[in-house]
Amino acid sequence: MTRRPPVSPESLPASLVDVAEALGVDVALALMDLYGGQDIQIPRRPRADHPVIKALGAEVGYALCHYLGGGRIYVPHGRQRRSARRDVLTLQAAGRTRREIAILLGFSERHIRRMANQAASADPAQLPLWGTGED
Repeated sequence: MTRRPPVSPESLPASLVDVAEALGVDVALALMDLYGGQDIQIPRRPRADHPVIKALGAEVGYALCHYLGGGRIYVPHGRQRRSARRDVLTLQAAGRTRREIAILLGFSERHIRRMANQAASADPAQLPLWGTGED
């Protein structure tokens, strides 16, 4: 886990405030470290080898599943925003999936898709669909 200064539940992203109040700030921060930028499915009755149980440990993992079981939660990464469009395009050109890129860069898949789509629509090598108006 990443070392962070002490954090209060109110200073966390809104989607994790309830988790922090119910299970502790450390659990919310662990989720951010492990799953930041992703939507995760929380099972109702996880097996011991489920990724959430393995990542958080049995006691905390089962407590989280008991609290949020059967639902999905978006876990924000909580990092400072930065421009990563060039990194996205480079990784995409190298054949990485958008999910892989999101994990590597610490952004949500939604944000990666948005950056890739914006870059594709702004491609200067692409000819305009309609005339340039210079007729």
